[in-house]
Amino acid sequence: MHEYLRLTRDRKIAEAKPKTLAWLVSEYLASADYQKLSVNTKRDYERMTGVISIKFGTLPVQALEARGARRLFMDWRDEMRATPRSADLHITVLARILSWAKNREIIIRNPLEKAGKLHKSNRKDIIWMPSQLSKFLNEAPAHLSDVVKMALWTMQRKGDVLGMPTIAYSDDLLWITQGKTGARVRIKPADEILPILRTAKEKNRTRVLANSFGDMWTSSGFDSSFKKEMNRLEIKGVTFHDLRGTAITYAYANGMDVERIAEISGHSKSECETIIRRNYLAGGDVIEAIRKGTQ
Repeated sequence: MHEYLRLTRDRKIAEAKPKTLAWLVSEYLASADYQKLSVNTKRDYERMTGVISIKFGTLPVQALEARGARRLFMDWRDEMRATPRSADLHITVLARILSWAKNREIIIRNPLEKAGKLHKSNRKDIIWMPSQLSKFLNEAPAHLSDVVKMALWTMQRKGDVLGMPTIAYSDDLLWITQGKTGARVRIKPADEILPILRTAKEKNRTRVLANSFGDMWTSSGFDSSFKKEMNRLEIKGVTFHDLRGTAITYAYANGMDVERIAEISGHSKSECETIIRRNYLAGGDVIEAIRKGTQ
């Protein structure tokens, strides 16, 4: 009986301690809703919830329902307006935690419902859906699908992919020269594009990729052929340029760190992080679509 009374007393003391936003964050991170998220999602959430806890950790949970809470958080978001996509992501994570708390009646009102966004999306935020990618890689003729494969597995711009010289592949390594920046990066090519590189070597091509006549691609010639094939396959809403974001998403989901992705792709680190955060949930399906189409 004495032990029971002690435990009951201790529990009441613990419950009497004021609950803060830091406490709410820790409760969410221990929840089933959080645990079902992917490893990459959890990694991003841990980083952002750490920032949130440092900024607002001591804020009492009761204050979340008070007038002025929404303005407090929106002002914080606006302080990060120099990086609007990052600002939106931090608010989105906080809003999700508050939504979880409301759903469990910890709070009655979520002050960040319909918070809106600072960032306006552009083409860097668009990636190919797995079904679109799989369809093109499996049904387009080789002289077109090979270009898409090279773009996916090297994360390069169209001009750099079409102009890639065969001599760039040597000793099982591929040297990539980015036309826009002039940067040179050496990578170990993925197994999925080795047949393309080896065929170019065997045929003594000047460039790795060739059109249906075996000649070097011109930019306008490729654009015309690619557009016709996209129309034939009825793939809409994405462009060749969007393959870079798709490839970045794939590379991250497959374990490549952001710094290396930025080095290879030519994007800045912040651009890569934004693309990844907006699209990583599709990563697993994208990987599967790429692999099925390149086997």
